[in-house]
Parts: sequence; C-alpha cells; structure tokens
Amino acid sequence: MKSILLNLSLSLMLITGMTACSVSQEEPLQLPMAPEDRLTMVASGDLSFIASHHQAFALHPDIELLNVSGEVEPDQLKSRMRSAINAVMQAKGYRQVADNESPNLLIGYGVALGETMSDGEILQKAGLVPGVSEQGVDMGRFEKGSVLLLVFDPRQASPSWRVLAQGFTPLNSDNTLASEEADERLARVINKMLGALPRQP
Repeated sequence: MKSILLNLSLSLMLITGMTACSVSQEEPLQLPMAPEDRLTMVASGDLSFIASHHQAFALHPDIELLNVSGEVEPDQLKSRMRSAINAVMQAKGYRQVADNESPNLLIGYGVALGETMSDGEILQKAGLVPGVSEQGVDMGRFEKGSVLLLVFDPRQASPSWRVLAQGFTPLNSDNTLASEEADERLARVINKMLGALPRQP
C-alpha cells in the first residue's frame, strides 16, 4: 500500500512539475510606426580598407548628387547633408580634412525626394534599392526620400562601400520648428547609415 501511495505521489509531483514548466506562446506585440520613423536600408561593399586609428575623412569633391523637385532649395539641402555627415563622422572619432589633404576615406552622397526618381531608376543608377513600403502612408502629407552614401578609398575611382536608405518626410517643413525636426531626423538617418563604419579610438 505504501509503495502504491509513493508511486501515486511521485506521479502527481511529475505532472505538477511538467505543468509548471509548460510555455505558452503569445502573438508578438505590433506597434504602429509613424511614417517619419519608417526607414529601410540596404548596404553593399567592403570597409576593410579603413584602419582603426587616426583616420581622416573628407567629403568627395565630385559626388554631391541631388534629384529633387523645384520646391527644394539645392544649396540648403547640400548644406544640411554636409553638416549631418560631418557631425556623425566626427562623433565616431574621425578627423575632418579638406579633400586635398590626403584623407584616408572620402564620402559622397546622393538624395532623391518625392516622385523625381522611381525605385527602378534608383536601382539602375545606384545598384541598390530598399523598396520602402508606402502602405498606410498618406502620400498627400508625406513624400518618399532616398539617401545614398558612398565611401571611397581615395586610391580607387569606384566606391568601396555604399548604403542606401529610404523613408518618409513630412511635406510641410516650411517653419523653423519643422526644419529643426527635419535636421534631427536627417542626423539620425545618417547615423544609422554610417553605423557599419568602425569607430576611431
């Protein structure tokens, strides 16, 4: 009788233990993402030519490509792009020099906004296309933007590495606050795009 009770209690303990260890699967929490926070990136190439100490960079003197509508002021956009790239690179520990001062790497860029270039045209020219989805985005309030960064070994004519990002920007950016917010978003995008570059000590 004792052995029957012992076996019964052991069986109950095993069943209880197995029940306590069971895992229930839940559906992942889906959070809505604002269009201005939606970003898709794709990169290609090799950054192994960049050493991990005392690296100087410069903006490429010939690679500043803009494909934007007439509503965008090109010189202002170039200034914003240069400032964002310079700030991110210096935060990563790179020293900025002029392009004629023997930099260790050069960075060029391209920007396309709105309907000025299709994804097919971007793929043909850049060799990359993230294909960010417009699903759920009110394209009357936002426009799609594409930013291309090209990293060159100064000894080579072709880029060693490139990254292309696509996202959305609000169309109403004509007041100071909106411009400041746009600059902050641009800095965050450039920071993500250059995330693969090694930090300097």
